[in-house]
Amino acid sequence: MGVFVGNVAPDFAATTLHGEPFKLSEARGKLVFVDFWATWCGPCIAELSTLKQAHHKYAENGLVIVGISFDTDSKTAAEFVKKKGMNWTHIHAAGGDQSDLAKLYQVSGIPATFLIGPDGKVVGKDLRGRKLLKKIAEEVQKLKEPQKVATANP
Repeated sequence: MGVFVGNVAPDFAATTLHGEPFKLSEARGKLVFVDFWATWCGPCIAELSTLKQAHHKYAENGLVIVGISFDTDSKTAAEFVKKKGMNWTHIHAAGGDQSDLAKLYQVSGIPATFLIGPDGKVVGKDLRGRKLLKKIAEEVQKLKEPQKVATANP
């Protein structure tokens, strides 16, 4: 069994870099982008502008970004996140690709990304750049559609 488009994303609970509890299933009803990354990963860092753009444009429309750092220690990740203004949820996966989260999502290399729909199912995998922004826009539009129907039929 794997984490594929159409499958329900494995639920997990973790502590954020700010010491707050996070549970994936509590984000149901929203669009969640899970991003496995590290400060030493060039392709991961190259995606920062895309993630910032997506967060800025869609956070108020139901997009939740969860960064899962493979850095050796959480302090390195926390300092980088603060310096780069990465204003979304971040988790440290101690052990990197040998961590429980990496094993749960079958991640052996980074970057690795999963876009999870409001029903908890994976709607996109390993999306980056324009493809990621396009898919997020499509999925955010789907989030808005039920609201239109609900208001049209009082």
